[in-house]
Amino acid sequence: MVEQDNILEYVYSFLNEVLPDKVYYSLNISERINLPFIVYQEISKKSPLYADDDYVFKRRVIQITLITKSKQIEIERRLENKLTENDIDYILVSEFFINEVGLHRVYEIKMEEFKYEQ
Repeated sequence: MVEQDNILEYVYSFLNEVLPDKVYYSLNISERINLPFIVYQEISKKSPLYADDDYVFKRRVIQITLITKSKQIEIERRLENKLTENDIDYILVSEFFINEVGLHRVYEIKMEEFKYEQ
């Protein structure tokens, strides 16, 4: 289990194995970076379960976007395999092309952060 303060670092660590030194957090994609690269960001963090007016756990939703010049099945496969190897269930949200930027393949993962009594 990943410590709650290190969830984003953990996500970065395995994404960086897919495309070393080409992983960014919440990057403005209008910046010129050589393709391919991966952008990830936390898009929500909520508490669906409470006990004694305190949360029991929080569910984080993290979006991962693989940006390539064109369809890159091998890189997609490496990314999906890395998620699976780390026991992370993922959803392919969409895939779309933006002229002059490239092909965007967007994944969503959910990770839970549990609060334990001391």
